[in-house]
Amino acid sequence: MQIERIQMTRRHYEAGKPGRVRMIVLHATAGRSPGDLGWLRIGGDEQRPVSVHYYISKAGQISQLVDDVDIAWHAGQSRWVVDGHEVTGCNAVSVGIELENLNSGRDPYPPAQYAAALWLCRELAARHHVPRGQLVRHLDIAPGRKSDPAGFPWDRFVAEVYAEVPANTPSAQLRARLLDLAYRAAGGALTAGWPFFASAQSAHLGMPVAAPSGRPSSGAAGAAQDDQDRTVRLGDQGTFLIEIYTRDLLFAPAGAPHGASPGVDQVRRLSTTPAGPLRDGLLDLLFRSADPVNGFQPTWAFHQYYLQHSGDLGVPIGPNQRLSDSGTTYACQHFALDSLCSPANKWKTIYRLSDLAAAAAEERRLPDLAAAQAAKLRQLLLTSLYRDRAGRQFDPGATLVRYALDQHLGAPLGPAEQIDLEDAQLLLMPFALDVIYCRLPTADWPYDRPLPAGTPVGGLAITLGATPDEAVVGRLCDLDLPAADNLPLPTLPTTPGYLLGAEDSRPTIHDLCGDPAMGLPHLRPQADLLLLYPADGPAAVDLAAEGAAIRWHYYIDRAGTITRLRDEGAPTRHAAQAGQRAVVLAYEGDLPDAVPAQRTALAWLLRTLIVSLHLDPSRIRILRSTPTPVGI
Repeated sequence: MQIERIQMTRRHYEAGKPGRVRMIVLHATAGRSPGDLGWLRIGGDEQRPVSVHYYISKAGQISQLVDDVDIAWHAGQSRWVVDGHEVTGCNAVSVGIELENLNSGRDPYPPAQYAAALWLCRELAARHHVPRGQLVRHLDIAPGRKSDPAGFPWDRFVAEVYAEVPANTPSAQLRARLLDLAYRAAGGALTAGWPFFASAQSAHLGMPVAAPSGRPSSGAAGAAQDDQDRTVRLGDQGTFLIEIYTRDLLFAPAGAPHGASPGVDQVRRLSTTPAGPLRDGLLDLLFRSADPVNGFQPTWAFHQYYLQHSGDLGVPIGPNQRLSDSGTTYACQHFALDSLCSPANKWKTIYRLSDLAAAAAEERRLPDLAAAQAAKLRQLLLTSLYRDRAGRQFDPGATLVRYALDQHLGAPLGPAEQIDLEDAQLLLMPFALDVIYCRLPTADWPYDRPLPAGTPVGGLAITLGATPDEAVVGRLCDLDLPAADNLPLPTLPTTPGYLLGAEDSRPTIHDLCGDPAMGLPHLRPQADLLLLYPADGPAAVDLAAEGAAIRWHYYIDRAGTITRLRDEGAPTRHAAQAGQRAVVLAYEGDLPDAVPAQRTALAWLLRTLIVSLHLDPSRIRILRSTPTPVGI
């Protein structure tokens, strides 16, 4: 690896002394290159000076702006136990590393960037003799203010930085990796000393679903990490720290001194908040976290139903969208523990996914729905749910899917992830009420290959003690049992089989308009032009503003999710400005910086629209940026 030295244009740092470095702090810029690097190079501004020792781009290029010996201004109000003593203000004893990332929890950290960060932290840890407990994230040392680097695979990273250093017990390592995956699936991170997870577990609220934060109103390239605060302001009700779990939203007042965490006694729940402006604000935030365009709509049937059944529905995890099957269109919204749907234009007729399963199994009718129709509708909902959240086809015969259904673990919250732990290969997958894991016979075991016979479902000790010809499924909640590493935990037999359904090659599509849904071969030609616009991001901010702006027909975020906002023939402001019949596609960020998932989704959508609308590919225009080949 090479480090490029870049001279700062302003001396927004202090002279230090040799031997001062006892910590390494990782940040995310909340911006994009080259603007975020430019902002750091000039030291921010005089009202908010900032500096950092190292910057790592998504391409893995390492730049050094401040010498290790000098004190950069990167941590702000912060505190940590360093060499046995609490330090307030960590700049004096730390080296700061900025990672180019929007810090949305969904913006990926590419392999080249991860590898560069790993190499640099190993070098710095060895050079300055930094112990494992003093490699930290910004969110750890300023938990009431900061959330960066959100979505970074932290426990894996720390384990790899200190791979030669004896670690804690296998059970503790596995618990840390499971929690890390659960929080990354929620777009956040578990903060050291943070009270929300403990409060959620004591109240049996399930896994984290979302970690809202006060993101900047624009993802402009010049933003730096200090623009990204963890706090959320709810009108004149105050500023709060908020995390959303499967069964409830937890919040606490912000403003603890020196970046301290709120106390456990300050954590409150939405479900016990009395009616009033604060509850209304929290309720809208809860729904807007899943559906930025609509938020909470008190006149909508689904949302009225939620208020009466929130305990057994769980929190919303997706937008109010449209699904079509055999010419019938349904309104649908997924929740963590169930899903709701209604036939189009029959909003008072609400079917629950759980009722559809029972009706299909017992061959009984629901209102206006025969058993066979109930089975088809259940399959439609589960297909949407697993494609949206796990990126795979719903397959009830798959071992992990079948186990989650049998144990009533609710919706999948993210894709499966494979890890290497103590020479064991494990496959992890987060669900609403647990994170389950399965030991793989080999590192390259295909997910569609049947597992060996005799596969049990069990807990931690059995998993780590399994022989190479056994596979084990376990649950995060099992780790709360007495945890001696050799303690056998209860097991349940299960029929062996392949692990997961096939990967779903079609992008995730959220259809928010009431006209015919995506698939699009039936669209009538009604456009002369396809207009592509870059949007500032982050996606939640773009889509929230779009609810009133009426600018776009489609939006493609950096994760590759396509949101259909209105019918292709409906007027938009951008189409009107073009002076022709145009379908407008907005995409988060800039095309040259698009990650593969976003490029793939955009190319798929363009191909589909060109065929459906009978357009010539030359009728594509990329506006407000340099035209870039899309690879249709």
